[in-house]
Amino acid sequence: MDRSNFLKELKQYGQKNDIPNISEENALFLKKLIQENKTKKLLEIGSANGYSTIQFADTLEKMDGKITSIEFSQIAYEEAAENFEAAQVFHLITQYFGDAREILPLLDETYDFVFIDWLKKESLNFLHLVWDKTQAWGIIVIDDVIKFRHKMEDLYTYLDTQSISYEIIQIDSDDGIMIIKK
Repeated sequence: MDRSNFLKELKQYGQKNDIPNISEENALFLKKLIQENKTKKLLEIGSANGYSTIQFADTLEKMDGKITSIEFSQIAYEEAAENFEAAQVFHLITQYFGDAREILPLLDETYDFVFIDWLKKESLNFLHLVWDKTQAWGIIVIDDVIKFRHKMEDLYTYLDTQSISYEIIQIDSDDGIMIIKK
């Protein structure tokens, strides 16, 4: 199985069908960050059709890592499961279907890398839900923080008032990510 070609085809399919996948540049940046952080356990909130999950799994497989992925859309969840199987990374992924706000409190694990890419107006709530599930040295990444800043003003206010440092990196021409190092 040529995973690289599979990912290219999956990205093209996503573009043709308006699936909100991360950009290839974003994927490469995050994979490097995952590798530099020596990530073993990654939590993803919002997998869509699984493009980002497979990108992450491609790196984590070499590092003996695992992914927990939560998806709210039944159609996207099923499509992602099929894509995980086709990309031969299903064994690296624990997949949950449902509302992350309900699932996260039920998870007993801790993670060293968290990727939040769902329901931008709930970003602060997600941060609260994952904070204690993130290792002391862990990284929390929130996607689309430039384009959708207007939906995340409470997140920015909270981080500033709590003196939680963060970095915004513009990866794409119109958007970027927020990195919070715990």
